[in-house]
Amino acid sequence: MNAAGSAIYSALAGHAGLIAALGGTAIWYGVVPRDRALPGVVLSLASGIEDNETPTRSVNLVYQVTAVASTLFQAGQIAEQIDAALHGATLTVTGWGNFWTARESVVSYLEIDPAGHSFGHAGGEYRVRMAVA
Repeated sequence: MNAAGSAIYSALAGHAGLIAALGGTAIWYGVVPRDRALPGVVLSLASGIEDNETPTRSVNLVYQVTAVASTLFQAGQIAEQIDAALHGATLTVTGWGNFWTARESVVSYLEIDPAGHSFGHAGGEYRVRMAVA
């Protein structure tokens, strides 16, 4: 996980409402580990670009952050806490100044595994803009 991903993790882990909804710090990068119970939150880098618009280095990153739960309804409730933790937040990223963090899109879908178990996924894509401090 890169510095921005670590900062998102910290913002999520520091949000009391989210941790209460999860029943603990069940936040992972990439995928929920097989041996972990739901619900949980998964974050991953969806895309990113170097702006190269000024001499100051800046980046424009998009992270997908989703709740994974046994029902789509529960995932949606947790997604509200994710949004409360991230939308408009100022992230602390070593070596960078974060000047923009905002949700850009909504994610919501139901997954059914080969055994017939269903899992709800809900959350969004969050744009994180930073410049070298």
